[in-house]
Parts: sequence; structure tokens; C-alpha cells
Amino acid sequence: MRKLINIEFVKLINYTSFKVILLLHLAFFSLVVFVSSQIDITVPGFDTTNLFRFPHVWSYFAWIASWFNLLLAILVIMVAGNEFSYRTFRQHVIDGLSRTELLGGKLLVIFMISVYAFLLVLVSGLIYGAVYTSSPSMADLISGMHILFVYFLQTIAFMVIGLLLVMLLRSNALSIIIFILLRFPVEPVIRSFFPRDVRPFFPMKSVGSLTPVPEFLSISSEASFETADGANALTFSEMGLVAQGLPLWGQVLLAAGYTLLFAGIALLLIRRRNL
Repeated sequence: MRKLINIEFVKLINYTSFKVILLLHLAFFSLVVFVSSQIDITVPGFDTTNLFRFPHVWSYFAWIASWFNLLLAILVIMVAGNEFSYRTFRQHVIDGLSRTELLGGKLLVIFMISVYAFLLVLVSGLIYGAVYTSSPSMADLISGMHILFVYFLQTIAFMVIGLLLVMLLRSNALSIIIFILLRFPVEPVIRSFFPRDVRPFFPMKSVGSLTPVPEFLSISSEASFETADGANALTFSEMGLVAQGLPLWGQVLLAAGYTLLFAGIALLLIRRRNL
């Protein structure tokens, strides 16, 4: 594994586009978080700064970070696509690497990028949460933190989809276009022809639903508003604005299954096709 890490590191450290896209990802996320923190809407009964307090900051920041998963997927497409363009995959095989190791190297890159994204949300959440939360307790800090690991899985899943596309198409530009179209409008249009109970099981839908829109109204509300059955009346699902989907554990298992499936298909492709 150390050999694969060294090989990938040497290639990435000299790849300008890799560094530029990561910097853009960092800049966009930081800018959106900062700008949204400056928007203070405080009216009787509501306070938007609650979004930046523990534990709500975790779901809010994970949701914002999910907007920029497209950049991470494009990054992986470009990194893997260049291996075909410059024939480096073929050279690595000549130098003694197995085809499984070739894919393993790219999966390591995906893992390392996901760790970066995870740490970015974690550190940002800790900073803003500490600033906006008065007398934070350990229980408040830890509560809801599991969404960061769900976001970690989401980043891996989207990048694996990008990796599979470039393995199939061997074209950076075409793979990026197809990836964007799959997210919208291709898969959403296809989903519309299926019953509502089936729609959550589509790949892009299942992965994208891992970090849902935070319940802004219920988080910002300083009072509790409940329906007759005890549910929060200010949640989007109770108001009928968001369709009911799979529970979180079901979404995690489904997204993990798709990730393993797509990684397996990529392995079959790299083993059987000419490099």
C-alpha cells in the first residue's frame, strides 16, 4: 500500500489541476459558510444562528459540503482519465503493477480526498460551533456528529461513480458531462416514471439523500410546535414539502452497496479491457 501511495502522491503533487480544484472546493465551502453566518434573521420566536450551534451545525455544514461533491467527482474523473490519456496505466503494468493495484491506487486517492472533505467539515463545525454556542457541553458537541461519517460515505460514493464513468468512457470531458446529466436531469426524469416507493432506490437519489436539507424552521424556532400525534409541525416532511424516503440506516446501506457494486464493475473493466 505504501508503494501505491507514493506513486499516487508523486503524480498528484505535480498535477496543477488537482491542486486548483481542491483549493476551489475549500474556497467555495468556506465562502458559503462564512456568508451564511453573516445572515442574521432574528424575529420573535426564530433565530437563524441556531444553525451554527451544536449539534445543528453538523447537519447544516454536511449539507452545504454536499453541494460541492461535484467538484470532487470531477477531480477523480480528471485524475483517472489522465492515466488513459497519457498511457500511464499501461506503463505501470509494464513496470510490474497488477491491474488490481492500478484500481487500488485510485481508490486510495478517493479515500484520501474523502478524508480531506471530512476534516474540512469537522474543523469548520468545531470552530463555528464553539463561537456560536454558549457553554457547549460534550453531549451537544457529539450529538448529531454521525452525519459527518454519512457525508464521508457520500463523498466516496460520488467519486466512485465518477471513477466508473471514466473507466467506461475513457474521456474526461464526456465523463464529466454524463455525470452532471445523471444528477440532473437524466436520473430524475427516469425516476418520475416509477412509483414513489421505488424512486429512493436509484443510485444518484440514494447517495444524494444521505445529507438531506436541514429542518431550518424547527432548528431556528425557539418554541416547540407539535401536531396531534406529537410530531414536530415545522418539519418539511410534516408540511408535505419533502417526500418520505428510506430511514437513514437504509440509505447508508443502499449507498454503501452501490459503492461496492460500482467499484467491482470498475475492477472488472480494468482487468478485461486494453489499457
